[in-house]
Amino acid sequence: PVPGLCADVSLPDVLILGGLKQKNCIGCVALTDRDPINLKVALTSKLLNPSIKVIARAETQDAELNIASFGTDEIINPFTTFAGRLALALHSPSMFMLFEWMTGVPHEPLCKPIYPPRGTWILCGYGRFGKAVHERLAAEGVSTTIIEEKPELTEAPKGTVVGRGTEAPTLLEADICNAVGIVAGTDDDSNNLSIIMTARELNPHLFMVARKNHRANASIFQAAQTNLTMQRGSVIAHKIFALITTPLLAEFLRLAITHNNAWAEKIIARVSEIADGEAPQIWTVNINNEDAPALTDALSRKLRPRLKQLYAHPRERDSNLPIFTLLLKRNNDEMLLPGGDTPLKNGDQILLCGRHDIRNQMEWVLKNRNVFHYIHTGEVLPQGWLWRKLITSKSKKKNS
Repeated sequence: PVPGLCADVSLPDVLILGGLKQKNCIGCVALTDRDPINLKVALTSKLLNPSIKVIARAETQDAELNIASFGTDEIINPFTTFAGRLALALHSPSMFMLFEWMTGVPHEPLCKPIYPPRGTWILCGYGRFGKAVHERLAAEGVSTTIIEEKPELTEAPKGTVVGRGTEAPTLLEADICNAVGIVAGTDDDSNNLSIIMTARELNPHLFMVARKNHRANASIFQAAQTNLTMQRGSVIAHKIFALITTPLLAEFLRLAITHNNAWAEKIIARVSEIADGEAPQIWTVNINNEDAPALTDALSRKLRPRLKQLYAHPRERDSNLPIFTLLLKRNNDEMLLPGGDTPLKNGDQILLCGRHDIRNQMEWVLKNRNVFHYIHTGEVLPQGWLWRKLITSKSKKKNS
């Protein structure tokens, strides 16, 4: 079990009691639902232990800028993150799916492809979430009609339809019959579900996006059968899981986004071949004495291990494990999807993608010198002192 404290995390002494200043503390994650507290935690962490990595949640632009001002390593705004993913799905559906698959938590079912249509969208709610979605849709050239109950308070743009969107007259005023999609983005789950159900009655062909504010309502949102559901906790959890467990994944995604949809489709096809219906395992291997002693030993003996040898089955070298490389980082150079014949060097960082039950098998190749010798040469070396003695004795007789 993980130890925990029931205390006010905004107090520096509580963070110190939690281990912030300990030598084995490598990071702090501020995840409360209050921006001022996350700001205080991030600030305290940077002042009391500047060397650690700090990740903080922020739900307003002002809080993001404030938290970023003193060097916080990662800032996660669930609203802008989700809005960015929706925009990505609009212009590159396969890239959206690749991002979802790469940041999935262990054993999570692979999401199915979605194809948000282009045309006029209706956006219900113009709070923090609504503003983020509106900004990203506008950047994609998608026109939106906003429905907002309190347009003066939220500073909604001119042309906003006044109302909640839960009632048919308001949706009809927003021209729901000619819209292609709707986003139910208020901070009230009942209202969001009502918006979805009423909109479906008026236009059953809509692409439907709903904001889910409370995890306890998961079953009714599932019953509503929306095309896409946004829940802050899920967005944050997926992103933080990726940042903490595989920091190199962020670099892969940064490079991947520069490619087109066809490129992403090829990666999706490769993942589909090995993933067995659930999110693949993504992990990093460092070519050093700790992670890969068999390879560093081979390099010290002037052998030339290659990337494809990491995929070889430890008992049958001509068969490959369901693994492939996403990224190889060597000093400041980054190679996306390097070929199997790429030679390995000390200090290489390799981002791998594979099935969840495979990583341990690959460890044999990395850490067992005899297994790597077999993979590299095809020769099975004798195991244990007695077998080595017998083989040496036979070799001497043969040469005498």
